[in-house]
Parts: sequence; structure tokens; C-alpha cells
Amino acid sequence: MSEEPTEPLSRLELVYTPLGDYLRRVDPAEDAVLSFGEVEALIGRPLPAQARSKPEWWESMPRQPQSRAWLRADRRAIADLSAETVTFVWEVFVRNNPIERIQTIRSYWLGYARTCLTNPPTDAHDFHVELGWWEPHQTYLLHLPRLHKFKVGLARIGSKRIAAVGGASASVVDRMTLANRWAALVIEHHVLELAWDAWEQPDRFASGDKGETERWNDWLVPPPLSTILDSLDDDTSLPGWGVSVYRSPA
Repeated sequence: MSEEPTEPLSRLELVYTPLGDYLRRVDPAEDAVLSFGEVEALIGRPLPAQARSKPEWWESMPRQPQSRAWLRADRRAIADLSAETVTFVWEVFVRNNPIERIQTIRSYWLGYARTCLTNPPTDAHDFHVELGWWEPHQTYLLHLPRLHKFKVGLARIGSKRIAAVGGASASVVDRMTLANRWAALVIEHHVLELAWDAWEQPDRFASGDKGETERWNDWLVPPPLSTILDSLDDDTSLPGWGVSVYRSPA
């Protein structure tokens, strides 16, 4: 299952790419035992101090850039800090991210959003108000030409979220300003409902912080967001649909 990434590697992950390349050449039936010095020789630089003092640095967690280097090579690291060695054993990392699970999560979010819109806050001390979630948000559609995908998402007005998730090559196809995060989430949900047939499994090491589960193949072109909005009479009639409540000044 060892594979090349479908997304660009981060700068930190690129540092450890030579280690992953080496591990791919090792027979899967064999453990790869390396001294810390040998790892340093492979990557062409000293390991950070944490690698010699903190065992969690070697934990096989996809959110860690160094871990993804060996996870992509279908290996799990077992470090011996006292001996300054690490053993990479064969193990295929699989993320539990099937479309059915994503759809279930999204349905739960939709239900929660509708509950919030049914019971809008009465003052600025509401927990969600303090998070800024009752302030205006945008639902946006991006085209990611390099990946041949569309993406839907939401962001607070004035945030840099769209640029962060889309990258330099992305283009904004459409965007709509809603009174609050819950209304924006309802629009986002209904866009995804139309896109599931073209949905593609994210990279198994995707962290999720770039909305990888809200993307689909661009053979399916989404309708304008205004068309989605016009179809949501039941949602737009909820008491909180047009409500914005701002956080109290610090």
C-alpha cells in the first residue's frame, strides 16, 4: 500500500522524505533497524533534540511531519532512546474515513446547526457567541485546478481561511455571506449533498485542517450558491437564520 502523496508535502515533511525513500527499499518481511546517526545521514542533518529525549517524537501519528515519512512507507517506528536506535516494523496505516462515516458526521452537524438556528442566543454571553460563531460567515466554493477538484467550505468574515486551504493556484468560484456560522454550515451541507457522487477519498495522511473531506472531482460542477439558498425555505425560516450576535469587546 506504500504510495506517493497526492498533496504537496510540507517543508518539514520534505526533510524526512529520504528516510521514507530508504524504508520503501527494505523488504516488508524485514524490520529496518537504524541508529539515530544513520537516520541523520539519510536526511542530511541532525535530528532535533526531542528525538533523543522524548519517545513521543517517534510515535506514528499522521499529524507529525516526521511520522508521515515512515507511515507512507508502511512502517511504524519503535525507538530505544537509551540505545539511540529506532526499529521500523511493517505496518499499514489506514484511516477510518469512508464516505459513509463522513456523511454521518455531516448529518450530525446539520442537525446541530438547525437546533442552534431554532434557538438563537439572547445575549453576548452565549458560549457560541463568545467563539464568534454567531458573527457573519461566508460559504465559499473553490476550484483547485492542480488537483482537478472543487471544494466547499466556510470561514468567518475577514479570516485568511480561504487562502490557507486553497493555496496559490485555487480560484474562488462563488461565495455567499450569511448572518452566522450555522447558516453558512447549512449551505455547505447542501452543496456536499449534491457532490457525493464525485467525492474522492482524501489522502490517508491528510490532517483535515485544509478541509480535505469537503472536496470532489471537478467533473461535477456545483450550482451557484444562490440556487442552493433558494431551495432552503424550511431552513431560512428558522428564527436564527438572519441573526448576528457579536462578541463583547475584550
